[in-house]
Amino acid sequence: MKKPAILIALTASLLAPLATPALAAPKISAQSIIVNPVPTTLQAHVWVNKDPSGTRTPSYRIGDPIRISVQVNENAYVYLFSVDPDGSVDQILPNRLSGSNYVRKSEVRSFPSGGNFQFNVSGNPGVNKVLVVASRRQLDLSELSTFSAGQSFAKVNAEGSKGLAQALSIVVNPVEQPIPQQDWVSDTAFFNATY
Repeated sequence: MKKPAILIALTASLLAPLATPALAAPKISAQSIIVNPVPTTLQAHVWVNKDPSGTRTPSYRIGDPIRISVQVNENAYVYLFSVDPDGSVDQILPNRLSGSNYVRKSEVRSFPSGGNFQFNVSGNPGVNKVLVVASRRQLDLSELSTFSAGQSFAKVNAEGSKGLAQALSIVVNPVEQPIPQQDWVSDTAFFNATY
């Protein structure tokens, strides 16, 4: 099965900070969707196959296959999201094809990982962003995304970077039992889609 990789867009303006009562508000900007405002020992790194350092913005032609890799410095649950230049948001992981989203310390996990599907760059040309959220605790994404009957990938119920950031802030800071801010972290990778 082929799943298009519709990946995360860079916005032109700064997005407003989110307010969460009694907790420090996550910082939102054009450069990153959500940044943990509290220092933590948990680290996550995300990159695309044309830039293992995760420091450049490599180019892919629309239709090219792409692999997304993550690594964490502690055992963690990993959640991958993408937003394309038009603001469409997809949940890459967890999905119904890749098995567990639990990644062990220092393990490099790539998606897709097997021969049962591949990601291809699709959509409109422009800068895309891939977001990883790593958490020591499993997150409840039921407010953020839903799987339709027979679908392998969940649809994110948010549009654009700002919508994703707001939805993620609710996931990591729920009213009941908020996730301690030192228990999660995020990282981003960019790539450019061209014709």
